[in-house]
Amino acid sequence: MLTANTDFAETEVDTRQINLTRFDLFFPEKRPFFLDGSNLFEFGLGLGQEFLPFYSRRVGLVEHQLEFEAVPIDWGAKILGHAGRLGIAALDLQTGETTVTPRVNLSAGRATYDVTDTFYVGAIATHGDPGGLRSNSLGGVDAGWHSSRIMQDKKLSIGGWAARSSGDRRPGRRDGWGFKVDLPNDLWEAYVRFMQFGDVLDPALGFLPRPGTRWYDFWNAIKPRPKRDGAFAWIRQAFFETGYKQVDDLEGRTESRRLFTAPFNIETESGHHFEVNWVPTYEFVDPAGPPFEIAPGVVVTPGGYHFTRYRVEAQSAQTRTWRIGSTIWFGDFYGGRLTQTEAFVNWDVLRGHLHQKLDLENDFGHLPEGDFVQRLFQLQNIFAFSPRLLLFGYFQYDTETRDMGMNARLRFTFRPGNDLFVVWNRNWTHPAGEGRFDLGPESDQVAVKVRFAWTG
Repeated sequence: MLTANTDFAETEVDTRQINLTRFDLFFPEKRPFFLDGSNLFEFGLGLGQEFLPFYSRRVGLVEHQLEFEAVPIDWGAKILGHAGRLGIAALDLQTGETTVTPRVNLSAGRATYDVTDTFYVGAIATHGDPGGLRSNSLGGVDAGWHSSRIMQDKKLSIGGWAARSSGDRRPGRRDGWGFKVDLPNDLWEAYVRFMQFGDVLDPALGFLPRPGTRWYDFWNAIKPRPKRDGAFAWIRQAFFETGYKQVDDLEGRTESRRLFTAPFNIETESGHHFEVNWVPTYEFVDPAGPPFEIAPGVVVTPGGYHFTRYRVEAQSAQTRTWRIGSTIWFGDFYGGRLTQTEAFVNWDVLRGHLHQKLDLENDFGHLPEGDFVQRLFQLQNIFAFSPRLLLFGYFQYDTETRDMGMNARLRFTFRPGNDLFVVWNRNWTHPAGEGRFDLGPESDQVAVKVRFAWTG
């Protein structure tokens, strides 16, 4: 697979998020060139978003002044596939020069080998720094075993991994390792996970929000299905969950601790979902670390905080033409109080030709250091003129940036795999001190793009 002079103008914009933590948020990849075959780059069992040796969003995007800016890709090549028991994924790209980054070559490779039908070994390697400011390489190995015949029909997975980086960094621990034991079964589901990340483990082409930490993670769920002729026949399945996660620094001092419980969590026969959670939490804000500005002008005082959060959630069935849901988090928070409300509504009209989704989030914080309110509004629209002609619209506004963005994309598939895109991006800004609905235009961008795909 080859690409040249790529700008990804046809890609949907990122979904905005409100960050009330001390760590970087994870944004999923949306660009088709990187999504194709992305599963072949997956590394380690159960690492999730805690550590990705290769995170494709590091390529062609650079964070500048708290926003992601596109970096042109001069050319790129990707190889994906299987040869017998061997799986291979390789990527090599040359990015162009910008006002904040020089011209850089970046590469990543991943290989797996199925020793048996239930056991594999693998390796991963990356080279290059997207910022072009230092040398960087990373290598890792992993292995996994799984079976669906434990106690006749039960599933069990066991996996481990290790990684190490090299480059221009200060002395310290450059390696990381971990393992996970997972029992993903219908009636009883559980896992145990351990991870350690060195303080200078540096995946320049990856994602590691909390280096210099050691993780202890346990989760357990009992998920009974009531009898169809009993008093609880209206319940399809119940989920009694308990999870414990502790994150220490490499000296053994606890940075985070969280007990997640779900004393009430059910899915009804009609598909509705109801859940109540009790979540005791501990967070340590290191006085030697960077200031924790949880909202503009509100900086949390360093120290240890014990607090308890509660959640109530309800969602209607996914099979309905209209679907609604709401989640409310409330309780103590860093020596004060925080209430978070999230709500959404999905609906399909015009015989399924128009799909719309509205998401609302409101956060009300009352801390000793100050009060804050943060809001996020998102509206998505998809109108299908025909299976080959689609119009996408995405509107977003948040009170932190005071910016409303629109991403409109018209996609015409004139041949399978070949598409014409017309994209219009427009931003409005809400000046401080102006009325609630006073928005002024900030930027406009229109792009027309044709995408061809050849298969041999």
